[in-house]
Amino acid sequence: MTPRILQVFPTHFDQNGDSGNVLALRRRLEWAGHAAAVVEVAPGEPWPADPPDFVHLGGGSVAAQLDALPALRAEGERLRDWVAAGVRVIAVGGGYQLLARTIRFPGSSGPVEGLGLLPGRSVANPAAGPLPAPDLVSGPLLLETAAHGEVQGFVTLRQRFLPDEGAPPLGRVDVGPWPDAAEEGSAVGAVLGSHAHGPLLPRNPRLADAIIRGRLAELGLDYETGEPHALADAHAAAARAAFAERARAR
Repeated sequence: MTPRILQVFPTHFDQNGDSGNVLALRRRLEWAGHAAAVVEVAPGEPWPADPPDFVHLGGGSVAAQLDALPALRAEGERLRDWVAAGVRVIAVGGGYQLLARTIRFPGSSGPVEGLGLLPGRSVANPAAGPLPAPDLVSGPLLLETAAHGEVQGFVTLRQRFLPDEGAPPLGRVDVGPWPDAAEEGSAVGAVLGSHAHGPLLPRNPRLADAIIRGRLAELGLDYETGEPHALADAHAAAARAAFAERARAR
């Protein structure tokens, strides 16, 4: 069995190198002896009839989100069926916003329907910062998580996902760009979302392994990490240490 990764609209949703998340999934699967297949789909192209094992939706500008949303809505029922069957969905940055029930885009007159894969709403940031982008929120993100240790990333967004009360977060905020946020991200069943980009999974190998291991276990497949993983993780650990030091010194 070949694990399959679906990369959704990479021309729209790779604003911050988030295709690195797909590469991280693919390489870590291959290093563990699983020949992973990556399929890319563009707006207007047919989606795979058979469900993949992982779906990735990266970060994109507000313009890219608006352009892609109708095509994504057309696949909403398919995505919901896939999630119900255990397909892992990873959405970051702008892609995370599109998973909300409703989305209020910057400059819009009101909310519109989102994909509804996560319990919550996406809102435009208030115009409280300096010109030329007074609604842009930007800065490092350090999360405390019980399952994955410290999760790191960077946020650069004009929007914010507000989960419903009681919805499971990805983690508790240690360092973040929002003064009022105690928690960040969403980890609801098979769906994981975060404002963090940069990309997320190469920087956080424990999180990547948890996503892979959870899906492969459902397929009856083993996932054992080895020397290639350890080498990549050592590089990640050095980068993580430097990033955390700078983030806490801000």
